[in-house]
Amino acid sequence: MSKAYTRSLIKYITVIFILVPLVLFSEGVYSVITSKMPQSAYVGAYFVDVDSGKVVVQYNESNLFVPASLTKIMSTLVAWEVLGPEFTYTTTIYVPRGNISPTLKGNVVIKGNGDPSMSVDILKENLKRFVLDGVKEIDGNIVIDNSFFSNERWGIGWEWDYKNPSIDALILKENTNTFSPYDANAVAMNFGNNFKKVLNDYGIRVTGNVAVGKVSSSYREYIVMKSVPLKNLISVANKYSSNSYAEQILRTVGLRVYGFGSIYNSQKVLNDFVKRLFGEYYPFKLNDACGLSTYNLLTPYMLAQTLVYAYKNHNGFNGFISTLATAGKEGTMEGRLKDITAYAKTGTLQKVSNIAGIMITKTGKRVAFCIMVNNFITPTYVVTAYHDEIIRYVWNNY
Repeated sequence: MSKAYTRSLIKYITVIFILVPLVLFSEGVYSVITSKMPQSAYVGAYFVDVDSGKVVVQYNESNLFVPASLTKIMSTLVAWEVLGPEFTYTTTIYVPRGNISPTLKGNVVIKGNGDPSMSVDILKENLKRFVLDGVKEIDGNIVIDNSFFSNERWGIGWEWDYKNPSIDALILKENTNTFSPYDANAVAMNFGNNFKKVLNDYGIRVTGNVAVGKVSSSYREYIVMKSVPLKNLISVANKYSSNSYAEQILRTVGLRVYGFGSIYNSQKVLNDFVKRLFGEYYPFKLNDACGLSTYNLLTPYMLAQTLVYAYKNHNGFNGFISTLATAGKEGTMEGRLKDITAYAKTGTLQKVSNIAGIMITKTGKRVAFCIMVNNFITPTYVVTAYHDEIIRYVWNNY
């Protein structure tokens, strides 16, 4: 046997040893995808090695699906980039210049820029200052200045029979889902009424009413309430799929970039961001921040590659990816994939069940993935089990 023949044989055997496992893996994962597919479902899947860029699984990966809450990956990532993870919201209380004790003569004005975490308890803690400064009476109105945001309270394409969050520059997180989108002042008035009640509970009499208006230059800053950093708020949006947090945050992005928090401005920033990642002509449609819109359309490829981008550009698992739910531990992933190291976002609407994230496989490889299942008629828990079976197969065999 010649040396050349021996080298050729060794090379041939080596190629077989490499290719056979790959072929078996490919056949196995596609068998799971096709044979276990939920009844009547339309399925897309894309798995990619974060480090090498190698495509691990592709199945209808460039077809458009309704993303549901996977939309939050896009909207919160653009906020991470535009506002920065350490950005904090400020909600400011203004009072007339001059002495305010024992009677504050004039209005108390509250101005905000969309803090999704503002609460009655935070108001109680901060409004103690009126008591400490000796205020016994406010001879004027409680004025809510929500002029940083437009009066568009709901998103485009939201279902009317769902508890949709109401968007405003001043909200209280305890009750964001109780207002008609046709009442432009309802959310602000609710904020003002709760504000007034806290003052009354502290024994401070307010002679006037709650009204919507604007702060004037004759007033001075009195109390400034700051939120926790944006990275913590994005974690709430992504780990627990808070629709209100996502919508408030994206409106703030529109405010920061264009000076006014409207649907149009927010969508423009979001769409420009997606086009920057995937090119001017890659097909997609996004109408809101939280994914309630049934008009939204994204592909599995886009979502997985967006997570690869976030991982590589924002500090790996310690940056933006850390705002996703940890498998088996928290949020919407608390009961799923408990033995796998994975960070993931889920997305659910009627006949829609999706998942996207990054996992570490059994052999230590980092894999970004997205599975989108639309139009099924089986129970949703059957579809989530289908997701998990596909993910577990890749985790165990790649």
